[in-house]
Amino acid sequence: MAEYDPPQPLWKRNVAGILDFLLIFFVAGFVVAKMFGSDPLPDSIPGGAQPAAGFSLTGWRAVGALVLIVAYFVWLGRTGGTVFQRLFGMKRAN
Repeated sequence: MAEYDPPQPLWKRNVAGILDFLLIFFVAGFVVAKMFGSDPLPDSIPGGAQPAAGFSLTGWRAVGALVLIVAYFVWLGRTGGTVFQRLFGMKRAN
């Protein structure tokens, strides 16, 4: 006989989704920027302010990062759950 797993609380599903998105957003952006370079940030901003350190992805680089984000959720969603779903002990509904 199959065991009944009650649905996970809404807060747990939301927090796991947000944390997973932030994780893969920064990892995919960093990987794409390191592999293919990033668009240069301006040396100065009008008004004399200095830009923050980081990277800028536009065009095909941004599309590449988006493809990695979608692939993360699709692939790990089919293989037992994403990183934070597993850390929170969430089970998939069959």
